[in-house]
Amino acid sequence: MAVPPSARRPLSELRTYSLGYFRPPFKAVYADYITYEQYRHEFMKEDRARAALLRGGILWRLALHSLGFDILPSVLIGISQDAVPFGQMLSLNGETHFDDDLSEEEVDFICGTYYVYTNNGCIEKLSWWPRPQAWAGSGLDVGFWSSRCEDWFQKCLENIHQGVSCRRNSSDNNGPVNNTRWKQGLKFNAVTKKFKKNLDTACSNFLATKASGKSLFVVCCTPLISSQLSRTTR
Repeated sequence: MAVPPSARRPLSELRTYSLGYFRPPFKAVYADYITYEQYRHEFMKEDRARAALLRGGILWRLALHSLGFDILPSVLIGISQDAVPFGQMLSLNGETHFDDDLSEEEVDFICGTYYVYTNNGCIEKLSWWPRPQAWAGSGLDVGFWSSRCEDWFQKCLENIHQGVSCRRNSSDNNGPVNNTRWKQGLKFNAVTKKFKKNLDTACSNFLATKASGKSLFVVCCTPLISSQLSRTTR
């Protein structure tokens, strides 16, 4: 469909969601996590936030934690009203298609990211949950949300609720960490990365050979294979 240039709008016109910028020393406490969760629940009520569910991985699971599993069928109904002015645009076979998307700042926000100035003037990102850069290629990134992923998620939630200090002057090291720390904590089985790479290659080959020449759009909601999942996720 033809879309006039005026229909596309800069992302700066969208409401900004952020946990903010801080100077050292910075220490997040349990009350900060509760505030972050409340803000995330609010953001996920935005129609365009369905893009988080389409991303899969940790973004998918955090979105479900805010919205509940009953929301999944509605993700496939269609794009939000923000998709044309702010979403991603794809031209294929002379047609223009749109879908909802997330900005980098919104992805950071969903993962509970704080921007902390370092002593040399740089900015370090500390997050309650691993950002996609740390999740990708990790020992849990197997192409679907496995029972092991769910066990890890529930254990992290429990650690946050029981292990994060309520006092800013405490000496414990619990709380949001940087990408390097997350990557170190998500290594697990070393062969997972190779498995995921082979899986991606097989999928790409299938689409190139079996779906070649077709205007095929596939939306995959990450399959959930843990029988222990609770449907009460808020």
